[in-house]
Amino acid sequence: MPCNDWSVGMTGYWKASKLVLAGLIGIMSIVSSSWAAQPTKVRMSYSSRSNSNTPFVIALRKGFFAEEGMDVEMIQINPRLGATALLNGDIDFTATFGSTLRSIVGGFPIKFVAVSVKKSEHFLIVRPDIKEIRDLNGKKLGVATLFGSDQKAAEEMIRGKGFAPSMIKPIALGEAPVRAQALRSGVVDAISVSSPFDLILQTEGFRALAGPKDVEFALPTSGIAVTSKLLQQNPQHVKRVVRVLMKAHRFVFDNKKEVVPEMMRYLDQSNQVAERSYDLIVNSLSRNGEITDQEWELLTEKKKSADEVRDFTLLREVQKELKIR
Repeated sequence: MPCNDWSVGMTGYWKASKLVLAGLIGIMSIVSSSWAAQPTKVRMSYSSRSNSNTPFVIALRKGFFAEEGMDVEMIQINPRLGATALLNGDIDFTATFGSTLRSIVGGFPIKFVAVSVKKSEHFLIVRPDIKEIRDLNGKKLGVATLFGSDQKAAEEMIRGKGFAPSMIKPIALGEAPVRAQALRSGVVDAISVSSPFDLILQTEGFRALAGPKDVEFALPTSGIAVTSKLLQQNPQHVKRVVRVLMKAHRFVFDNKKEVVPEMMRYLDQSNQVAERSYDLIVNSLSRNGEITDQEWELLTEKKKSADEVRDFTLLREVQKELKIR
């Protein structure tokens, strides 16, 4: 029987094709695995270096972001610019609260998806010659940015002592170290700062006229805010960031011995100062990432409803998954 060269050739062709196909599949699997292994780049802003950032510092140092497949870059941005940077796509998330909330009330399509520090940790620190709140009448208050969280805290502390916040004139100076130096040099008469800066100034002879206990309602200083567009288009991405924050909160509450050294490293504070700062932060953190609708209305002065400024849908899914109440 004559040999069919075409048949033999085709048999060899199909064998070779199968080998090539198998090789291509193998290569594609390797490339696909490589792509899958690449963490998602995330840019998140914060307004100043302070202990309010502790949960985010812990999330980075303990690998919580990495566990969720994210490579996060924390970027310090002037609080007035955070919301604009968010809308422009320069950042993906912001932790800044006060200025961001004002932008939302002003019409920016942004929502808070979690609250981190729900109660102000600020202290009203004044010159040594100022003995009482009444002595602040007509004096200058150094603030990070006009109408920011530290100014709001100062006003509420003054109000809590029975005086009108309008008695003092706010001057925008920048973050806490700059404000502290302005107080030392006499440029301003008072500043509102959180730990460790309040304690450092008190050791230098400056006075604390009021503190967190004088603020009666929730006054958040940090959280997670995103554009409504990102929340709608990629909710799972947002949910991963919320889950990281809640894991970090739980770690902060449960692991003082590990958190204090991280706080010492972050702000170059002594063990004594860091331990005191830790006690303040755990009293200020939101255990479940929320504040009440009534508190939202107070913060927005009823210009916006709670539903217009926050969306806790993903947060509540995370609460159930992590068994957080």
